[in-house]
Amino acid sequence: MSAAPVLIYAEEAAEIAAHLAARLPGERLLPVTGPAGLGAALAETPEIAFTIKARSLPEADHRRVLGAPSLRWFQVGGSGYEHVAGHWDPARVTVTNCVGVLAPFLAETCIGAIIALNNGLIAYRDRQKARRWEGILFRPIAGQVLVVVGAGAIGGELARRAAALGMRVIAIRRSGAPVPGAAEVRPPDALRASLAEADVVSVHLRLSPETAGMFGASLFAAMKPGAMFLNTARGGHVVEADLVAALASGQLRGAYLDVTETEPLPPESPLWDVPNLLISPHSADSVADWPLRFADLFTENLGRWRAGEPLRNVVAG
Repeated sequence: MSAAPVLIYAEEAAEIAAHLAARLPGERLLPVTGPAGLGAALAETPEIAFTIKARSLPEADHRRVLGAPSLRWFQVGGSGYEHVAGHWDPARVTVTNCVGVLAPFLAETCIGAIIALNNGLIAYRDRQKARRWEGILFRPIAGQVLVVVGAGAIGGELARRAAALGMRVIAIRRSGAPVPGAAEVRPPDALRASLAEADVVSVHLRLSPETAGMFGASLFAAMKPGAMFLNTARGGHVVEADLVAALASGQLRGAYLDVTETEPLPPESPLWDVPNLLISPHSADSVADWPLRFADLFTENLGRWRAGEPLRNVVAG
């Protein structure tokens, strides 16, 4: 048996521990599903923690785990780590995330949203409720231009799928590395010019001071009139009032948001009533067994940790 236990802090901790038990013989797992049990678990001096952010688990608790003196490795379930950013010493604790694990499924949802917006399926739902038998003309997806803003794991998966449907993909990628499926890879300073070519713009950036509020009136005005806009990254990228205005004016003909500045989206938000806007509750990658998929990556990384090998998806402090 390992000298130090492994803490699992997630709403699904019990399910995850049961899934991992057969895969990790000899490991002592401490599943904790809520704040009440966290103190006792930390008293067991875990060396490793696997956590998944949730509304029922305060962000301060995740930082508390990260700051535990015994901790040496902190695995984030999911790709985002804003809730702990800047709260660890990389010389003492290694932090990894699950970037890429759910990327194929989020890309599938983006493709579905593009088709729903382009082919009028949202409007058909409204017409169904109104009992209106009235068709909608649409342009084929094939031949349209998709600008992927941030062509990492998710953006890359979207590029491949969109290209398979006949779209011409322009990837905006800081590294300049090739993106399978993209006809062109351009640097961030080419974004504004690229927007003028886009029939669809899809955002896949990490939220930072540089990208907060990035998509506002100026960039919406730079887009081709009648373009579609998707944001499945973080709500903070978008100035929501400017998005509503662009949709109302017809500058944008449709948009899909899986993320909003305030989550859950308040009932009084004007976003709810925008007819050409599709909203989902931060669930675009919610494949049925998503916690266990994160757990499988954690299992692989734990094997690497025990063997003294480099971990996958190490993030900077």
